[in-house]
Amino acid sequence: MGVAGFRAPQIKILYNGVDKTDLIPWIDISIDDYESDESDVLNVLMHWSAPLPREEDEIKIYIDGAFLGDFTIATIKYNYKQSYEIEAISANFFKAFREKKNRTFKQQSYEQILRSIAKENGYNIKIDFARMDEVGDIEQYDLSDCAFCKKIADDLEITFCVKNKTLIFIDKDHDHDRVEYTIIEDEIIDLNYQINHTKKYNACEIKWFDSEQNKSRVSKVGVGTPVLKFSDFARDEAEALSKAQAKLKRQQNSVLAGTVSIHGRPFFAGGYINIKLNDEPKTLRAIISKISHKISNNWLSTIEFF
Repeated sequence: MGVAGFRAPQIKILYNGVDKTDLIPWIDISIDDYESDESDVLNVLMHWSAPLPREEDEIKIYIDGAFLGDFTIATIKYNYKQSYEIEAISANFFKAFREKKNRTFKQQSYEQILRSIAKENGYNIKIDFARMDEVGDIEQYDLSDCAFCKKIADDLEITFCVKNKTLIFIDKDHDHDRVEYTIIEDEIIDLNYQINHTKKYNACEIKWFDSEQNKSRVSKVGVGTPVLKFSDFARDEAEALSKAQAKLKRQQNSVLAGTVSIHGRPFFAGGYINIKLNDEPKTLRAIISKISHKISNNWLSTIEFF
């Protein structure tokens, strides 16, 4: 497998928009990039003689010419007179994005609500999911904008994350037009995966309470058996069916999971990974849930997928 390709990567560090690569004697760099709402994290271990950074300053990282992230310094850890380590996160949580609010969005679509939140907090936005045009009254009670975005994502069973000053809301299902990455067996350093041969559901039933008719109802998507059953809140039958469809798709897609390590590549969480193996007749295809980049005298990328 791919062991011979280790080499020293070329690093470029922009500090508050200025190239400070030659002034920052780093030892190790690691980046954890998540597909979920969890914030991406950059850690840089530096020699004690390096200029001391400041919390809330901005760092942009480029490796071999590829942009790997825009981060805000959150924590500085000290090993006295030996080294220190900075930890930076992809979202600036020092701003109003973490402040609790109480308000109601009346007769607005999910897209309108999320775009207004992004604008308030100075973020760009990428939004593309099936229910983005649904209109209704949505209450934000004692929740920060960050927590409110996560709640909407959980309710709709979509992906929400913050990357490079951009709020991202997209469908979780595998039909979404995501970035595609491909690796072949010769590029693999280590690979572990499992194929879950669990019960496959062909239909899904949701039990929900109809406030207009003041009674519980059951709505169903799909045909045949077995049937996946669950209970949840829904404003109307359209929302109930959408939740049932999302849950059924998620169950049907949760077949393949694992990790693969390769020589450093500028891959990002949320994209598809296609793994072509000599002894597997079919390409292994899944969504990258997390990718960890480790950089020292070489660059290693470890990909978690599902």
